Amino acid sequence: MTIIVSVEDLALSARIGINPDELDRRQPLIVSVDLRLADSVTVASLGDSVDYRRIVAEAEAIAERHTGMIEVFAQRLAERCLALGPVRDATVRVAKPQALARGLAAVRVSLSADGS
Repeated sequence: MTIIVSVEDLALSARIGINPDELDRRQPLIVSVDLRLADSVTVASLGDSVDYRRIVAEAEAIAERHTGMIEVFAQRLAERCLALGPVRDATVRVAKPQALARGLAAVRVSLSADGS
């Protein structure tokens, strides 16, 4: 059995960007997270899983501090999510809607608890 805990399309206002016009303003990000729980986990209570609110709180905390690139934002969030409980793998997608005039700039980062 595979259990995946997800938060999808979380809208955040983040301090993000490397261009001079981005340094003093917030920008919207759309964040999605998939956490695959360890295979040995039997979920009988919230303590056996990951509370969605903790994922959101970690994303909001990262959004409060300036981050240069969405790749770094996604990696930091994935690292924090691995520490939230019995998480085997974390996949984080971060989209920056205002980065392109036409289209959506996004990045996906996947990390495993075993370091791969």
